[in-house]
Amino acid sequence: MDERPPVRSHLSRVLHATDLSPEGDLAFAHSLALALAARGDLFIVHTEPDRQLPGREWHAVPGVRPMLTRWGLLPEDAESTAVAELLGLHVRKIDIPDDDPLHGIMGLVERHAFNLAVLASHTRDGVGRWLHPSVSEALARETGLPTLFLPHGARGFIDPADASARLRSVLIPVDDSPPADRAVALAVELADLIGADEAVFHLLHVGEAGPSPDIPAGYEARFRRIKAKGPVVEQIVAAADSLDADLIVMPTRGHNGMLDALRGSTTEQVLRRAGRALLAAPPG
Repeated sequence: MDERPPVRSHLSRVLHATDLSPEGDLAFAHSLALALAARGDLFIVHTEPDRQLPGREWHAVPGVRPMLTRWGLLPEDAESTAVAELLGLHVRKIDIPDDDPLHGIMGLVERHAFNLAVLASHTRDGVGRWLHPSVSEALARETGLPTLFLPHGARGFIDPADASARLRSVLIPVDDSPPADRAVALAVELADLIGADEAVFHLLHVGEAGPSPDIPAGYEARFRRIKAKGPVVEQIVAAADSLDADLIVMPTRGHNGMLDALRGSTTEQVLRRAGRALLAAPPG
C-alpha cells in the first residue's frame, strides 16, 4: 500500500466534468491520479447538456475503486471508505440537473474552492457536448480555473492502465502579455506532484523575445529557451511536435478582440491543432 506522506499542493481540489462518454476516460484517469497524488478532493460532476443522447449513466464512468485496484493501490474487496481511510483521497460524485452545463457548473464553482479543472476535449462532431471545445473551453474561461484539457486521441501523461507518469518534455509559450509566470509555476508544481523529476521545461518565444518569466529557485537547470518566427499558433504546434511535448502549458487571458472571438483564442486554436495534453493557466 502507498504510504507516502501528504503532498502540499495548490492543485489538491480537482473538478472533473464529464458527459459520461467513453471519450472522457483519459481525462478521468488524469483527474483521479492528480487528486490522489495531492491527497486531495476529487469532484466528479455530471450535467446532462443534451437529453437526446441515450445511455449516459454513472456506471459508464470508470469506477474510482476499480481503477485504484487496477493501479495496485487498493485490494479488490476494499470498502468505499477505504479510498479516504487508506489513500487520503476524498471523492464526490455530483449530478447537476441543468440543461445548460455552464450554468450548472458555475453554480458549483461558486460554492467550492476548486483549484484545477480536468476536461476531455474533442474537435469533431458526433460526441457529447462536454467534449466540444465550444463547451469545455467556455467553462475554462468562465471559471478562471487552471484547466487541463485531454483531447480525444491524445496520449496524455498519465497511463490509465497503471497510473505511471510520462512527463519528460513540457512546452511553455512565452510572451510579455499575458505574462507566463503563473504558467511556469503551475508546470513545475504539476511535475513535482506526479514525481516527474526529469521533466525539462521549454520556454518558447515566438518573434521578439520579451521578458523572461521567473524560474523557481533550484529549477534553472531544467529550463531551456527556444526562439521561433512566424505565425504564433503554427510555431507553437511545430515546437510541440519537434520536442514531442507531453504537455503544453499556455498562459491565457481569454478572447482578445474580434478575430479571437470568431476563431477562438490562441490557446483554443493550439488545443484544437496540437492534439496534446494542454494546461490553460489564467492569471493568478
